[in-house]
Amino acid sequence: MPSANKINAAARFLFFIIPALLASATLSGCASPTWEPVVQAPPQLLSWPPAPCSKVSYIGEISQFTPTNESWTTIFTGKSKAGKLLKPVAVAISPSGKIAIADQDRQGVHLYNPESKNYTFLFMAGKLKIETPVGVAFNDTEILYVTDAKLQKIILYDAAGKFIKTIDSGLDGLPLLRPTGITYNRYDKLLYVADTPRHQILMYDRVGQVVGSLGQRGEEIGSFNFPTFLDSDTSGRVYINDALNFRLQIFHPEHKNYSAFGGHGNGSGDFASPKGIAVDSSGYVYVAETLFDTIQIFNDIGSYMLNFGAKGRGPAEFWMPSGLFIDQNDTLYACDTYNGRILIFQLLTGVASGSTESTLLEKSNVF
Repeated sequence: MPSANKINAAARFLFFIIPALLASATLSGCASPTWEPVVQAPPQLLSWPPAPCSKVSYIGEISQFTPTNESWTTIFTGKSKAGKLLKPVAVAISPSGKIAIADQDRQGVHLYNPESKNYTFLFMAGKLKIETPVGVAFNDTEILYVTDAKLQKIILYDAAGKFIKTIDSGLDGLPLLRPTGITYNRYDKLLYVADTPRHQILMYDRVGQVVGSLGQRGEEIGSFNFPTFLDSDTSGRVYINDALNFRLQIFHPEHKNYSAFGGHGNGSGDFASPKGIAVDSSGYVYVAETLFDTIQIFNDIGSYMLNFGAKGRGPAEFWMPSGLFIDQNDTLYACDTYNGRILIFQLLTGVASGSTESTLLEKSNVF
């Protein structure tokens, strides 16, 4: 069963790492404002399945970033600069803990640094205005990549959120049609980007030079039909939402081959309208099922394990979830898109080798 220490660690993460929400900030009229996320913790512990075999625990939500002190300009004009989430569709966490959220209704990206408590709303790409952000990803030097489907570009920002450049072409110099899902693979140090209407995954180096591609339109393994969301794991495997083939494909760079699972349907383990993908440290795969307002969990060979969440506006409930991200602490961030918030879950699907719980997954009735 999950230990009390794991639940306590999740609570500490919520209140101190993202960021220290219980610490009071000193108001300073001439200082630059510091920011904190507006986080609502659950009134009671929610977990799936119920204790004592819980694998997922809900720990809170982020709906807004707001200043904890005010500049003279804000006081004088009375204007609020608070960063409310309207329609979050993708989320990513950097190696140092920065959080980036693509917000389509705001037509930009919320960028927050919990260490410095600095918040920036990115809405310009050089001289261009961001139109339809779809995906966000950080590389290992904290360059932020943003895909904009309407601009048909990938936008690069440095670690401080300063615009670097845009990428607008793929293989053989062909223009990007609609870049959507994006992931930085720390195994091969490449950026993988779905160009959805071209039915292709493009690969770029860290400075944005295209170095290869995967797939073409088709139904066979290794081909795609409108691929969208992507993720990658610590072993270098790239997970591809092959949306209109209603399956998940996994590209294995070391062997240059694929595996796949899933099929169209409305039962447990089926895909009806799959969106975001994320993989935890134990290799379990999480897929947002938008049509049924839930997240499904699969093991590393594609067997269905569990689902959590339901339609609604309350704690741990969804209204068309989309992008997912799992950080190095096995904390899951889920874009609750039409409720305008990020839901946060602590994952308990894996345990340290040699612990008293090390065989829990094999022995559990759920896993």
